[in-house]
Amino acid sequence: MFRWFCLTVRRVVVLNCVVSALVGCALPGPGPELFPVTPMVVRVGVDGSVEQGYDTTGDGKADCSERVNATGVVEAIRFDDNKDGCLDDRDAWVVLADVPEQERRHLIMILDSVPFAMVESLWAEGRFRLFSQPSRVISPFPVMTDLCLSDFFGVSPCPGVESEYFDGEQLRNGYVAYASKENVPWMDLVDWHLEPATHVSVYLGAKKWYLHELRQVQEHFRGSGGPRVIAYIVGTSALGARVGRDGHQAGLIQLDRFCRQLVFESRGRVRISLLSDHGHHYSSSKRIPLSRLLAEFGYRPGRGLERSGDVVVPEFGMVSCAVIHTREAAEVARDVLGIEGVELTAYRDASDNLVVLSRTGRARITHSAGRFAYRADFGDPLDLLPIYASLRAEGKVDADGFAGDGVLKEATATHSYPDVVHRLWRAFHGLVQHTPDVLVSTQDGYHCGSAFMSSIVHLTAAHGNLRRPSSTGFSMSMNGRLPEMVRMEDLRGELVRLGVPLDRLESRH
Repeated sequence: MFRWFCLTVRRVVVLNCVVSALVGCALPGPGPELFPVTPMVVRVGVDGSVEQGYDTTGDGKADCSERVNATGVVEAIRFDDNKDGCLDDRDAWVVLADVPEQERRHLIMILDSVPFAMVESLWAEGRFRLFSQPSRVISPFPVMTDLCLSDFFGVSPCPGVESEYFDGEQLRNGYVAYASKENVPWMDLVDWHLEPATHVSVYLGAKKWYLHELRQVQEHFRGSGGPRVIAYIVGTSALGARVGRDGHQAGLIQLDRFCRQLVFESRGRVRISLLSDHGHHYSSSKRIPLSRLLAEFGYRPGRGLERSGDVVVPEFGMVSCAVIHTREAAEVARDVLGIEGVELTAYRDASDNLVVLSRTGRARITHSAGRFAYRADFGDPLDLLPIYASLRAEGKVDADGFAGDGVLKEATATHSYPDVVHRLWRAFHGLVQHTPDVLVSTQDGYHCGSAFMSSIVHLTAAHGNLRRPSSTGFSMSMNGRLPEMVRMEDLRGELVRLGVPLDRLESRH
């Protein structure tokens, strides 16, 4: 009875927080000014370039033009500056690459939960042609925003995997930690973002709030005199989670128009770089009641570890991964694996090797001097044996069975579990301050986390697990082409190499 009372009180508190967020925060304002959705005139040059003329004033005449080179990227723009009602040779081209650096301003936009495959498809169809082709960005595991962006900004580790975490003594209150930004060391390095207290509102009204965010970034950039603005957009996560692929489709087309508008109104004197923290898997999702099932097995879920059989299971968000704290990691990892929807579990053994379990296999990952060995006791839980066999045939695996970290990264860039060996190892070695004892990766279509949120929010997309759709975000920049695949922990350095000013970051507090 007391447990039921506590749960009821907690739900009332959460509901009050939701109401407070909706009532206390300003309603979303108007959306941004956006560039026309399509050109009204298209001309093909003898050199293979394409000129696209746009009507930005609504008078039925093209007053702005983009020149797209043979590689498909916008290289120059021009305007009807003489106001003669047409674009001709008297209207000079502004070649984007020739704009002096001292005249350029940079906008770096971080988009929550946008998968690489979605952006790749839109680029192939002709969107985002201000940018070079998008690159795959592989997120750390567990695939959570705070872990990803702390890696990007170089401020890892986070205290926990998410806002509700076990600090070694007790389970921290996730709502308090979320509101106080306790698990977001990266956020102070961002120039514009919605306060966490508004995020509930965003998820309940995804489309309007996303456009509100774009408008606020637009106004902040226009009003800022500095050479660089970094903005974080949470609305893309809400679009995916609540609306699914169609939500992202509409939102990304609006983002393309947003970027074109800034380039148009700045006369080509802005450089934009885009990235997402991780991907999303588009499907309806069923919750796994992890704590309840562990209790049915005979374990004791609670807020601390005092005796054998105690487990601490943070259940805060709605994600396709979970962490468990326990003194019996091997047993818990084995038992949890039998739950419907759980695909993989992992833990550290007494020798600091990683043990990875699936329902049909068990393997161990061993690390030595920047190299990894993967040895299967039976089965092949990570589907890596063929890859190791191929690398061995190429002479890239030594006599003891170890392959270099970089070799494995390239060999598994598009694997079902991309860059999985590095990501799993790091999850237990420095990614978070309070390292879990067992990590859980669910099948697509299943999630763990808050029972309350799962009862009021129907997920149409989720992230968190080791699989490619969840694990693969994107990045692209007007400054040039990034490598085809980049780890999140290396992305900032790669952008700096292209000239994006992310090397000197200062906290806003």
